[in-house]
Amino acid sequence: MRTLYTIPLLALLAAGATAEDSLTKQLRGCSTIKDNSERLACYDALSKTLDKRAEQIFGQEQQRIAEEAPESIDATIAEVQKIAYGKLLITLDNGQVWRQNDSGRVHWKGGDTVTLERGLFGSFFMKAEDGGRKIRVKRVQ
Repeated sequence: MRTLYTIPLLALLAAGATAEDSLTKQLRGCSTIKDNSERLACYDALSKTLDKRAEQIFGQEQQRIAEEAPESIDATIAEVQKIAYGKLLITLDNGQVWRQNDSGRVHWKGGDTVTLERGLFGSFFMKAEDGGRKIRVKRVQ
């Protein structure tokens, strides 16, 4: 009975999961196994494949993220709040919340359209769609 679960499971793990939905399917497959020791073996095998995948992408995380993410996005400001030291907390219509990191002054309000773009070393800038000053921002949510 044990080999009945183990053989298809090992074949599934050996195929190499690359997508998140594949990982989810594998985790759900492990959770359906009734026998405790077989279920644990399933999770252990899955853990080993994740460790190998982590080793393969070690040192290339930023490159991988940059390849998948766009260079800039456009959004509409839903709300602007002043926080400590006169900086801004900006909530966008897409649900993202960004905090101003520099001391630049801008006069934005809800309904304004902004462009967020990548800077160097993982930094981000926000500027009004119609031009003007741009500010350095950090995503907080």
